[in-house]
Amino acid sequence: MVQLIKINGDVTDNFTADTLKEKQDAVGGYIEVVATRKGKVLIVNEEGALMGLKKNNKASEIADFDIVGDVICLDEKDYRKFLN
Repeated sequence: MVQLIKINGDVTDNFTADTLKEKQDAVGGYIEVVATRKGKVLIVNEEGALMGLKKNNKASEIADFDIVGDVICLDEKDYRKFLN
């Protein structure tokens, strides 16, 4: 399942973004892929920390370290299909 996890804690299940632009729009900038130890992949704003984006508590809990900005979260097994 693909989710959009917003900074304010709102979660959109079954999130879809077919193009790179849609993925970038969802996270507010250039994307970076972050793999976690929990079998999840987070697609984050590559420059989120430099932009001063707020901490995303739900995404940080998944990653086990601080993540900022809105995040696309998906299972590791699904991420290659989602990025194509």
